[in-house]
Amino acid sequence: MGVPLAWLIRRQDLRLRVLADSGGLDRDVIWAHSIELADPAPWLTGGELLLTTGLRLTADSGACEQYVGRLVKAGVAAVGFGIGLSHERVPETLVAAAEEAGLPLLEVPLPTPFVAVAKAVMERLAQQQYEGVVRASRIQPRMTRAALHGGAQAVVRELAVSTATSVVLLDHDGKVRAAHPPDAAAPEAALRAGPPSREHAAAAVSAGQDGVVAVQQVRVGPRAHGRLVLAADRTLTPVDHLLLGHAASLVALEAEKPLRLRDEQNRVNGLFLRMLLGGSITASAALDHLTDAGFPVRDGIRVLVLRGGGPRRALQAVGTELAERGLPLFGRGHGGCAAVLLPAGHVVTAQTVTDGARARLRSRTWAGLSAVHDLADGPAALTEALNAASVAEARGSLAVVPFESLAGQLLAVTPETRKILVTLAETQLAPLAAHDAAHGTDLLVSLRAFLEHNGGWEAASAALGVHRHTLRSRMERVRGLLGAADLDSAHVRAELLLALSAWQEPGGSDRAG
Repeated sequence: MGVPLAWLIRRQDLRLRVLADSGGLDRDVIWAHSIELADPAPWLTGGELLLTTGLRLTADSGACEQYVGRLVKAGVAAVGFGIGLSHERVPETLVAAAEEAGLPLLEVPLPTPFVAVAKAVMERLAQQQYEGVVRASRIQPRMTRAALHGGAQAVVRELAVSTATSVVLLDHDGKVRAAHPPDAAAPEAALRAGPPSREHAAAAVSAGQDGVVAVQQVRVGPRAHGRLVLAADRTLTPVDHLLLGHAASLVALEAEKPLRLRDEQNRVNGLFLRMLLGGSITASAALDHLTDAGFPVRDGIRVLVLRGGGPRRALQAVGTELAERGLPLFGRGHGGCAAVLLPAGHVVTAQTVTDGARARLRSRTWAGLSAVHDLADGPAALTEALNAASVAEARGSLAVVPFESLAGQLLAVTPETRKILVTLAETQLAPLAAHDAAHGTDLLVSLRAFLEHNGGWEAASAALGVHRHTLRSRMERVRGLLGAADLDSAHVRAELLLALSAWQEPGGSDRAG
């Protein structure tokens, strides 16, 4: 946005006269600035109408050529030379230098103060800004109506027509979703920009062989829907930027409609799941709700628990994965984890859902899966999945850990119970380990074989490769070291076997295997 020199010349009250480069009057002036320095270039940004009386300028042709050269290099739009003070008339050498360099040179008569010229420029700029606001206010309702009736494609068309530019809507992968003109392609500058970034909400503008390109994110909160790209063969105006931002908002809202509905449904489903896993809803009522939501329950249900990545983000990622596979999300946060309902026997597996969610989260997560349950066993399914997820985290396993695979292992690998078992092992088994170290015996190994063979002398001695009398002798030493423990008691044998499952030799070597 600027004031054409031709408009200023037509202002009869200013009485400006063109002395050089009359063909350059289509140039726009973005500011009028009075300055008398011999070298004003360091204080200029380009596009100015420089007003001077030539106070420090001589009529020497070399000096005039250097002066004009510096102004052209600084990007000055034109020079207004005031006569009647330092110079009675504009030096011919300055006129010649300006004509040669293609720099418009205007004569400002003595009765016309510089402030009048500057005021005319500023008032015209303000008027243009107001006209731009009025123009935008007329275009925005048309653009909104286009969104209501024609969606994103209609918004793109209205933006392109209103700004006389080329507009393309790109998705996350850089593919064209809508364009106007219809054959418009995304400029290379927009494709090189990569996916939208949440940190930069304003349009990114670049200039190159494709002209001027503005790339505006299409985003609502943390959710991005692509990029809106506007390409022009001119400098973009504030109105262009205003309309581009409005169009991006309309396209984002259009994309959000189904997602907002899905989010609301997920919220309702989460409340239902809270009741199901809490045991406060009947199986028949649960069946009706799940059936109405399109959730298959013929073969029963499973609960998948994800640890890590944050419950909210994990539920969003899982919800997207399930939506792409035609399944509704029934999920809720529970103790820092995300709990999700899955249909048993479905083609969508827990591992598939977990892997997809991990890719979206880009963070480490551990997953546990309950056994198959009917709708009346929601609380039990949740407990199983939580325990299995704890095991997955303890193992550092990226594979989903099914609860059924934990038979005989759960107490030893769950962090909470393992701490208790380690304490038990250090109390009961340390005397045996000390005796073995001091005398070169195998009491710990013998006790493990005896317990794992359910107190069967023949089977345990065969496993050790010793005579049963040797094993009996060793067990007598074990009894003595353990305070005459009754190894015939099932409770004592169970406690010792659990202790052995968590036993670590001094120095950290795990003997639980």
